[in-house]
Amino acid sequence: MVFNNIVVAYDGSDHAVDAVMKARDFALADPEVRIHVVFVTTHPNAQLPASFNNSSFDPEQYLLSVEDVMDLYNRTIAEESEKVKAGLGVEGVEDQVSIDVIPGYTPADDIIEFAKEIEADLIVMGSRGLGAIRGVIGSVSYAVLRESTIPILVIK
Repeated sequence: MVFNNIVVAYDGSDHAVDAVMKARDFALADPEVRIHVVFVTTHPNAQLPASFNNSSFDPEQYLLSVEDVMDLYNRTIAEESEKVKAGLGVEGVEDQVSIDVIPGYTPADDIIEFAKEIEADLIVMGSRGLGAIRGVIGSVSYAVLRESTIPILVIK
């Protein structure tokens, strides 16, 4: 097969599920194909209050130890991974699929960076996701199409 290392951008939307199904078709045709389902979750730093001048902001609540932060981070990743697993239909190719939940700030950039890190040869994604603006193609899909040097298959 031409594509052996596939990244599927996943956000839980019906379009993302369709993208997973297309990647599953590739994997069913060739046991060498590896699918990396990537879900970008909010980076812990992005969850801090937008304004520290807000009278309701209590800085004491954000004074956590490194261990507390790592525990919270690991729990969040585990919870998000379970949500992603519950939404996938990868019967028959489970051993060819990995689920990667990554913290990020900008999903399009994070998807592209992840694909580069694992040396993907194809990115598969739905045309519109949960956070997309109305239109023919979602804002994340459009940004990945515009910025990626890796081939992209957009599933309508």
